[in-house]
Amino acid sequence: MWHIVHILLAGIAAALFACSAAEPPASVSASESGGEPAPAASIPTVEVTTIRVRHGSIQPRISAPGSLLARRESRIGAEVRGRIDQVFVHEGDRVDAGDPLFQIDPKPFEVTLRQAEAGLDLARSERRQIEADFQRIAALQKKDVVAVDEVGRIRTRVAVAKARERQAAESVALARLNLDQTRVDAPFSGSIADRLVDEGTTALVQPQTIVVVLQETAQLEARADIPESEMKIVQVGDPALVYVEGHADAIETEITSVSDTIDPTTRTYTVEALVPNEDHQLKAGVFARVDVLPREKHEVMLVPRDSIRSEDGRTRVLVVRDGRAVAVPVQIGIVSSEDAEVVAGIAVGSEVITGESAREIAPGMLVRVVATPHGPAS
Repeated sequence: MWHIVHILLAGIAAALFACSAAEPPASVSASESGGEPAPAASIPTVEVTTIRVRHGSIQPRISAPGSLLARRESRIGAEVRGRIDQVFVHEGDRVDAGDPLFQIDPKPFEVTLRQAEAGLDLARSERRQIEADFQRIAALQKKDVVAVDEVGRIRTRVAVAKARERQAAESVALARLNLDQTRVDAPFSGSIADRLVDEGTTALVQPQTIVVVLQETAQLEARADIPESEMKIVQVGDPALVYVEGHADAIETEITSVSDTIDPTTRTYTVEALVPNEDHQLKAGVFARVDVLPREKHEVMLVPRDSIRSEDGRTRVLVVRDGRAVAVPVQIGIVSSEDAEVVAGIAVGSEVITGESAREIAPGMLVRVVATPHGPAS
């Protein structure tokens, strides 16, 4: 019996030895056993460039859509009623001030003028006759031949005759004016933008018959709508550049007018600038882009424009704190093509992330600064 138990214990011991030989000891490392260490989880770090907030000067540049319009435009119609005899111009014609535009049949007005002149001649003759009668009766009255009352009556007739003569003279002047108005001349030099009627049309005064539309095109007017956020920046006299499609170079000019009224719908206000057009290469009504260059601002806090982030209605910059990108809200003033004015939110000397990283990385990411340019000296 004990012999059998001894044999069983010996077998179990052999089996346990075999199992322990098949596994490496717990104290042996994976490398010592020929294996590779398990990779630990890692968080990527983004390399960024920062730049210091500095004091400096900034040249604002405000770009706005606009149009080139005729500086003056007149819808010229008849001042007297009559049949249009001749229209001297066609659409696209250029005219000088005083050139004839159209002619209304003058014959009825010539007749009226002759009648008025005849009436004046009659009134003048009557006045002269009554004045002669007055002189004769006044002389007789001195000899007590004529009663005083008769002299008074003749004096009244003289006053009435003079009034009638003045009335007749005004009728002549009105008839001559109406005759003159049968020919309508250009009030200023320009181009015929439209010809609306032809010969034979009966021109009316009420409502007025418009015959031609005249535009002044030797000098156009650029008009642009500026956002109300830029209300305090643009002033009369500021330089401006006007860009027109098909025109190779920007047209240099200056702001001549700044509206005092904000459009409640668009929240913009209108600025105007004169654009020379002596060669008539530019056309009224064409689309234009107007870049206004207000006066420089000096000693302001500046950051690169590409460091500004605008998200969810908030403007921020990214700074590096404890190895992470942190978003800092800022208030921005003037923005130029390269820089932005910081009004509040960050101090001079602070370092902000700039370049593509400022737009691409998210706040909270791990970052490593690889360069910190100081920027131009203030």
